Amino acid sequence: MLPRLEGFLQRLLRRAAEGHSFLLTCAALAFAGTCTAGYPVTAIVVPATLLAPQRWKAIALAATLGSALAATALVIVIHHAGWSTLYAHYPQLAGHPDWLRVMSWAAQYGTLALFLVALSPLPQTPALIFFGIARPDYLGVLLAVFAGKLIKYTAFAWITRRAPALFQNGNNGRRWRFAFWRKRDGQ
Repeated sequence: MLPRLEGFLQRLLRRAAEGHSFLLTCAALAFAGTCTAGYPVTAIVVPATLLAPQRWKAIALAATLGSALAATALVIVIHHAGWSTLYAHYPQLAGHPDWLRVMSWAAQYGTLALFLVALSPLPQTPALIFFGIARPDYLGVLLAVFAGKLIKYTAFAWITRRAPALFQNGNNGRRWRFAFWRKRDGQ
């Protein structure tokens, strides 16, 4: 299933790269990936940057915006439907010590915790669920996720763009060396 999904996403990006809707497609796919947790947004950032390396900054920004807006939308939906829906499906959560610990953690660290989750490779959906129920600070969610994802996706896009220049095949293919470590002036 995952290879088919990746192929589908890459076809969408390839078609969008040929037209005028490339950045909008990147943002929409990032929004969908964040809302559904069906695929990581880096699965959009990396192929998009490979398709249009000169637009790596705009790709990172579009993916960040799509992901941050989706995270905020999830928190809003979870907040308004959260308690009753969550407890209807999982009644044992109300008194579970781990649940109470996470609620305390979200209340204690707030948006800083969400920023760190957005920056990290950890899945953010569980944090958004807890944050939506415990602390529905929509602007804080938007800013924390935006800041964390901007750093993360910019790093991914930059590395993807620079990958061909960072490595060179040295010594007739026997090993790889960093391009900036190569000898200068015949030394």
